Amino acid sequence: MSRLILLFTSVIVATLFTINAFWLQLKGHSTIAIIDRLPLLVAPAKYVYYIWFIVFLFLFLWIYNYIKLRRTEFFLSNLQTMLFILVVILEITTLWSWHSNQFVLSTVTLFLQVAVLGGLYLSYPLKKEYFSLRMPIAIFFSWSTFLLILMGCYLLVDLQWSAFGISNALWAVIVMTFGTAIALHLRYHHFDIVFPLMFIWCYLGIAVQNGFDELLVTTAALFLAGVMIVGIILIKKNPEHLK
Repeated sequence: MSRLILLFTSVIVATLFTINAFWLQLKGHSTIAIIDRLPLLVAPAKYVYYIWFIVFLFLFLWIYNYIKLRRTEFFLSNLQTMLFILVVILEITTLWSWHSNQFVLSTVTLFLQVAVLGGLYLSYPLKKEYFSLRMPIAIFFSWSTFLLILMGCYLLVDLQWSAFGISNALWAVIVMTFGTAIALHLRYHHFDIVFPLMFIWCYLGIAVQNGFDELLVTTAALFLAGVMIVGIILIKKNPEHLK
């Protein structure tokens, strides 16, 4: 029961802190307002960030599922509890650093957050019994991965990186292609639909944000979203060990 209390408290704290940072004001600015300071072609339309509410909704459902599994072999382990609490600590540190204009530190802590989330994600066996427990973490993991890509690009622009002379539009396409490769890797090797769906949501937001102003970026975002849709449909969905 103590593990459930720790989880519930952690999700409550993360929810309140994130909502305050993204839509209200943390240290005088919202996270989205800070992102908008620089011309980022991989920044999605503002509605995309509302996915945070879906992330936290599924995390509360994740805890609810564990309440029903308290006396079963599927109950949360001590390692999983510690990993999740560490993720929340890193998320708060990331947002606090971001709002303190410490973008290098913020990117490093977000990278660590994604790494720990990846460890938590991989702690769930690829069996159908674990699907409802794994999916909320997959949602959190995929969204955090996109944010890492976004904030990494922000840091490079803030540091006035030359991008090897590559145009901003072409660099954005390369970055989105890299994100697509990650999503399809997890779709193929971990039979994960959630990860590519999250990136489809984000890439559609990038297309909406850029519109006709950056046709190369918009076209690439829509094309790569289509590639991931095809990957979701065509890649084998029911391997033997998931039956």
